[in-house]
Amino acid sequence: MVLATAEPLVAALSKTSTGIDLQKGWQHTMIIYAVIAVIFFYFTFKWTKERVRPPKEQKNSLKEDLKNLAANKPWFILLGAGISTLIFNSLRDGSAIYYFKYYFQSQEAFELPIFKVAINYSTLYLVLGQAANIVGVVLAKPISDRIGKKNTFFYMMVIASVLSCVFYVFGETDVTLIFVFQFLISICAGSIFPLLWSMYADIADYSEWKTGRRSTGLIFSSSSMSQKLGWTLGGALTGWMLAIYGFKANVAQTADAQLGIRLMLSFIPAAGAILSAIFIFFYKLSDPFMLTVTDELTARRLKENEQ
Repeated sequence: MVLATAEPLVAALSKTSTGIDLQKGWQHTMIIYAVIAVIFFYFTFKWTKERVRPPKEQKNSLKEDLKNLAANKPWFILLGAGISTLIFNSLRDGSAIYYFKYYFQSQEAFELPIFKVAINYSTLYLVLGQAANIVGVVLAKPISDRIGKKNTFFYMMVIASVLSCVFYVFGETDVTLIFVFQFLISICAGSIFPLLWSMYADIADYSEWKTGRRSTGLIFSSSSMSQKLGWTLGGALTGWMLAIYGFKANVAQTADAQLGIRLMLSFIPAAGAILSAIFIFFYKLSDPFMLTVTDELTARRLKENEQ
């Protein structure tokens, strides 16, 4: 929704009595999104209830929790896989605007007749990607129920990597194929996100099963930190790669710069997807094993409640 409404909002809010002020349009658009976000964040907080509590005899100790986290090998593996996946995702998304602006001769896909606002290929590309992410989220559970979370994660990243490599051969005349592959790659990427959070929950259960201490908050907050790190590295890599290939804004790009932009939507993010698949290959918390862990933890908690 944000991607789809950003350009029309900016266009509408940029109009002033003296002309067009894009800086004002972007500022006011971000203010609108920020206010909506704050409202949603407030109700998310207000309507959330704690349902799983630490064992009664557990005393809070950040030092002990950090020590347990440092010895949690599955957490480190999933951390690497998550960061690699986000680098893959943010590189592709961050490069899309440059791809359509400097590799395509025309940026505009069509114009909204009512609002007189031009919709660019990059906007359509990113909106389609988000829609496909949602499809991937929906598919994640039935597929993982059938072949397991680890296998689903692994195969989705391998498929995304292969499709990203094929993306390199497309030219300006292959618009349909570009959008079809964006849809398929984004389905693969979207299916990873619910799997990641579900697997972090498994790691929290595994940590409690192994150490007797429940530190869900620390595991999830550190995992959230890894997400920010992944997005940050992906965004930084976009800028670094553009600089390496000699990109200069708002001018016709050299052959090297165009090659770099194409690589940033194909082989370079594909390397991130393969790295993620390699990490997850070594992940040991299988679904059958976690069923055993869950059963044992349930038995422990029932015993504690009886006491």
